[in-house]
Amino acid sequence: MGQGGYHGTYVVVDMTDKSWRTENLSEEITSQYLGGRGIGTKLLYDLQEGKVDPLSPQNNLIIFTGPLNGTNAPGSSRIMFITKSPLSNAINATSMGGSFPNAFKRTGFDGLVITGASAEPLWLHITPDGVTFHSAEDLWGLKTTEVDEAVKQKVDGKCRVASIGPAGEKQVLFAAIVSETRTAGRGGAGTVMGSKHLKAIAVSGDLKVPVADKEALDEAVKKIRNAQDENPSLVGMQMNGTAGLVSVVNAMGGLPTKNFQTGTFEVADDISGSAITEKNRIKGFACASCPVGCGLIAEVKSGTFTGTRTEGPEYESTVMLGSNLAIGNLDTILAANHLCDEYGMDTISTGNVIGFAMECYQKGMFSDADTGGLELTWGNESVVLELIEMIGKKEGFGARLAQGVKRLSAEIPGSESFAMHVKGLELAAYDPRAVFGQGLSYAIAPRGGEHGRGGYMIVEFFMPDVDLYTHEGKAQRAARMAEDAAMYDLSGLCSFNFVPNELIPALLTALIGTQFTEESLREITRRVVSLERKFNIREGFTRKDDTLPPRLLNEPLPDGMAEGKKIDCLDAMLDDYYAIRGWDKEGVPIE
Repeated sequence: MGQGGYHGTYVVVDMTDKSWRTENLSEEITSQYLGGRGIGTKLLYDLQEGKVDPLSPQNNLIIFTGPLNGTNAPGSSRIMFITKSPLSNAINATSMGGSFPNAFKRTGFDGLVITGASAEPLWLHITPDGVTFHSAEDLWGLKTTEVDEAVKQKVDGKCRVASIGPAGEKQVLFAAIVSETRTAGRGGAGTVMGSKHLKAIAVSGDLKVPVADKEALDEAVKKIRNAQDENPSLVGMQMNGTAGLVSVVNAMGGLPTKNFQTGTFEVADDISGSAITEKNRIKGFACASCPVGCGLIAEVKSGTFTGTRTEGPEYESTVMLGSNLAIGNLDTILAANHLCDEYGMDTISTGNVIGFAMECYQKGMFSDADTGGLELTWGNESVVLELIEMIGKKEGFGARLAQGVKRLSAEIPGSESFAMHVKGLELAAYDPRAVFGQGLSYAIAPRGGEHGRGGYMIVEFFMPDVDLYTHEGKAQRAARMAEDAAMYDLSGLCSFNFVPNELIPALLTALIGTQFTEESLREITRRVVSLERKFNIREGFTRKDDTLPPRLLNEPLPDGMAEGKKIDCLDAMLDDYYAIRGWDKEGVPIE
């Protein structure tokens, strides 16, 4: 192993018998998979057989840091949660920012493997001395902010806590893991945590990360900060957060509205980042080690929800709980976002499944008897908030929605065409008919309909002289952007920090003491992407699963900049992408 970046051990916890042990982190695995998503994927692939029930004790939940976590590198507080998704049965790697990642690294362990399942609720406390197990009987049923407060009172105010809410306990299939204002949201990692009767993980410690060459690391950090200062996008993020993209995506005609029936929302500006800043912003918010501060704390200042505070809401939450449900009231969106965080639910999947149910109601596929008397009309704000609570508690009609769009659609003949998911994971808040390359990114993403493994849409929109509505060149760009995203995930960096790719090798070289180039890092990312593909193939996924909802393939957008567009070239883009990856025509990696 190199001289820095790693403590050299990770913890394995068996929830069944309340035991733990440490394992050495080998130089072989760090050199081939680097960290975070890479090492977590390798361990998940090696430690469990294919086709295990994702909610069984045999499914591992792996939490792993990157080598840059805990250093002074900008935006280096990002940790990965890797497991088999109960929502899609595919590999699921979801990340979290905030303070928890760096606090985890200060325990002196690089990662955590959780296997088995306890017979009773527990929470874990990880320190440099190891792991202690504590009863969570008094925490079971509490919402995430309540858990955070209770655990800190039990330990000390300096610890950091990642927990699940009632949704994880009840096995809502898109339950999230929450730490303070940050969330590992997508794919049901919180559901897996709940299946193990694990309510919370607290981390405490003060151990520093070894650094091979401190002077060189400081110089690399200085260059990155200079580059950040010259990036105009950083100012926009600081002012309005990620929700600043709402008006831009609406202008592109790609803003999901009424369950992706259209790509424009007539009051989009009313729910934009600038509107949040003007009406609801209390203060800015930054994760540990972050000079950008794209987060903000917002509060409802009048009306029914007066005093409700939430972080953000982020772009994805604003759209999927806003325009996707035809809601243009920011106060309601903030209240909905707050409820999702409290119950511990992915806002993207929550907004998507409610939107799907509303379209079923619109088309007469759900009656008032089916919904328990709830009128699922577009823009019905009180019903949306009631549904979120019902999903979080898995009660009444909410229990049906708690299984996600794919499983709900299977119960409703004729609804498949507008079930907006890929591989069982609900689509993120970009309609790819406005930028075809985003459709390819959705189709080939290992965990399904997400944007975080190579967010495509906004980048291409701002590029000059690019045809947004063709297959040509899309595979090359999608492949490279997927590698860019993986480079961040493996290193422990946040992609919103605008760290130039060409500066990351110097950062890692100085930290670890091993010589990196951009190409050597890309070689590692390609190894990880192919291993994720092998995991999914082992679970039974094939090329036919690299597809999009029929609505996107067959129904042209009815209005906006992309009016008349539908994605009619997916197969051509897949052929190109597989070839670039060195996979065969069916998308199987060639050894």
